[in-house]
Amino acid sequence: MSQQFSIGKITIPKLRDYIIHHKVNKGDTLVLNPVNYEHVLEEIRHSGEEIPVPLNLFGVLLVKDNTNSIEAGKIQIVKNENTPFQ
Repeated sequence: MSQQFSIGKITIPKLRDYIIHHKVNKGDTLVLNPVNYEHVLEEIRHSGEEIPVPLNLFGVLLVKDNTNSIEAGKIQIVKNENTPFQ
């Protein structure tokens, strides 16, 4: 099982900081718990900005975990490969 990382309350600014500070590469994927993913979508909707499809930050794809394996409040990084979570 891949490692999961806790970054506190998952928000767009927290995800941006994580990507920058941990040097997550363009093309990698961050997998989010479904509740956290929906929270991020709501955050974008309330910002008035257009929601990019597919959802990404700095070229890092954000996807919802459809396998129920990611704990709420945590993320998983998939390094530049196809993921079953899409």
